[in-house]
Amino acid sequence: MDVTDSPEQAELRNVIRQFLARHGSPTRPRAAPLSPAGPPAPYTPDSPAIKALSGSSSGTDGTGDLGEYDEAAWKRLAGELGLTALAVPERYGGMGATLAEVAVAVEEIGRVLLPVPYLSSALAAAVLAEAAASGAGAGAAGELLPGLAGGSLIGAFALAPGVTSRGGRLSGTARHVLDGPQADVFVVRADDALVAVRTADATVTPAATLDQTRGQATVEFDGTPALRVSPDGDGGTLARRAEELMRTALAAESASAAGHCLSVTVEYLKTRVQFGRPVGSFQALKHRCADLAVEVESARMTARAAVRAATSSPDELAVAAPLAKRYCADVFFRSAAEMIQMHGGIGFTWEHEAHLYLKRAKSTQLLYGSPSELRTLVGRRAGLLG
Repeated sequence: MDVTDSPEQAELRNVIRQFLARHGSPTRPRAAPLSPAGPPAPYTPDSPAIKALSGSSSGTDGTGDLGEYDEAAWKRLAGELGLTALAVPERYGGMGATLAEVAVAVEEIGRVLLPVPYLSSALAAAVLAEAAASGAGAGAAGELLPGLAGGSLIGAFALAPGVTSRGGRLSGTARHVLDGPQADVFVVRADDALVAVRTADATVTPAATLDQTRGQATVEFDGTPALRVSPDGDGGTLARRAEELMRTALAAESASAAGHCLSVTVEYLKTRVQFGRPVGSFQALKHRCADLAVEVESARMTARAAVRAATSSPDELAVAAPLAKRYCADVFFRSAAEMIQMHGGIGFTWEHEAHLYLKRAKSTQLLYGSPSELRTLVGRRAGLLG
């Protein structure tokens, strides 16, 4: 199985990486406005974030510390690089690329934790394009894809159970909607169907989250009008594919971010001197880095295999996507935890980037299935469990 970049993908990766080196370093999330009240202060027992996690309080607007996106970076990604148009067909103003190219962008943006809603919006556009190509959802695609391709619209998924449809109108509540606070349109699973909803027709409440670099929201529908996306009678096939694509993208992002954690840690161990020698020369730390390097490379290969399944082997995606998301998110969490530990005292400070990666990793572990839920799901789909 070839999981290396094609020449075109390698060039795309290089362009994105050069762009992010100028405009998207890991210090950017701390500079972006992470809550309505501005950048968060260092944590104390009375901090809104700490109280929100314990359920004892909320933020300045009643919602706790809220992730918010970097609007300037988003406009550059859409305008200068055109990344939001990658998986959109040319007739809708896109580039006509594939999910593999979207995965390249997701990996590079996730590597520096740039606080933009790219993952959700790009995948929402890809799903709408796939629906239109199959002969369904032409109305939704024609209305929404040009805006999603140009970046003037931001998309998000509401795929959790709990939303029903009757007569073309939705009722119910979707929770933990990734990038929900910034979304202009939601792609929603209602019963077995996939539909599109304008944000103006729903009630969106930003949610307090541990990861302040990416927002989540609770979205309520009450007689909300919707545009049909999936074909009639598809039995939820497109909705399930959308969910697996999200898991695949989260796996790719996690593997890339884990690689960054390892790289930064190794560089620090080379320069930090203790007892007259770099601490990276100590055998115990060498072993820990070596073990982590094996896991990170395994995660990268696993994520690439899931991306390949999404683009060319859809029958394998039902197993490959949850397996990749579970494994890569776990490796990301261990890499971020080791990043903090091996940086010593500085790794625990607000000023260092390590805590941003740990929070993103823990949040990702719980999105679209916890580790135990995904392990069970993989076992059942692979025929290992009844």
